[in-house]
Amino acid sequence: MHGSTKEESKPVVPQVSDIDRITTLASALMAEDPEIYSNTYEGILRSVRRSGIVPQDWKPPVARYEYRWATTDGGKQNEQTVYGPFEAQELDQWYKATFFGIAGEKIRLRKVGNEEWEEWDDIFP
Repeated sequence: MHGSTKEESKPVVPQVSDIDRITTLASALMAEDPEIYSNTYEGILRSVRRSGIVPQDWKPPVARYEYRWATTDGGKQNEQTVYGPFEAQELDQWYKATFFGIAGEKIRLRKVGNEEWEEWDDIFP
C-alpha cells in the first residue's frame, strides 16, 4: 500500500491570467451587450456596473508607481528615499517637463507592490 502525502491530496487550482479574467468578464457582458467590443470605455464601465458583477460604485483599479532618484555619484542618500505612489499620468507630465532628465534617466521606478526597480523605458516603453 502506498502512502499518500498531503500534497497529493490537494486539488490543483489553476492560475488565471489577467487577460483570461478580462475575456471572461467581456464574454459575460456580451450576453447583455453584443457590441461590447466596439463600446467606449465609459459605456463598458456602465455595462460592468449594470451586470451585477461588481458593485454600482466600483471603479477600475489604477496602476500606481513609486520612484527614487538614481545615483550617479555612487552615494546611497537618494536611493533610500522613495517617492509616491503616483499615477502614470502624473509621472508622464513630470517626464515631459524633463523633471526626471531628458529620457527619465535620473530615476528608477517600480509599480507599487513590486520589489525590483527599473528604468523609465522598461516601465513605460
